Amino acid sequence: MIFDSHVKCVLREEYVATFKGSEYFCYDLSPNPIQSSSDEITLSFKTLQRNGLMLHTGKSADYVNLALKSGAVSLVINLGSGAFEALVEPVNGKFNDNAWHDVKVTRNLRQVTISVDGILTTTGYTQEDYTMLGSDDFFYVGGSPSTADLPGSPLDPSYGSFFLYTS
Repeated sequence: MIFDSHVKCVLREEYVATFKGSEYFCYDLSPNPIQSSSDEITLSFKTLQRNGLMLHTGKSADYVNLALKSGAVSLVINLGSGAFEALVEPVNGKFNDNAWHDVKVTRNLRQVTISVDGILTTTGYTQEDYTMLGSDDFFYVGGSPSTADLPGSPLDPSYGSFFLYTS
């Protein structure tokens, strides 16, 4: 940290991961399952690929799936009683323009908001009364062994390279 009489600067570590072709990161949640009523996901990405999995966790009726579909950002969240689905598209062009794009997903109980680049925002609600996300499965980033088979996946089996940034 750097302190000044008027300014406080906080330096934080930043991580960038590159996923090419069938590469991905996988974390086993079974030792410490997710049980949450509110979530926040923030990441940045850049790619030339039209389709690709950014992240996924969960199975059957409890899951979160964030992907790029035909150059638009796709989010599907199901808490066990029906999915909330959002497709965020830029006014001009697509998000697969090899420029960095910032994605933020927040969920509080049933209310879900997704924003891309701080401008394009969609808000909605998951169905019915369930408010808890539970996952003791794997948490995938950048792809998976069988992306098209993941619940909520808008993708076919072919996906390409992603650069993801997290902080």
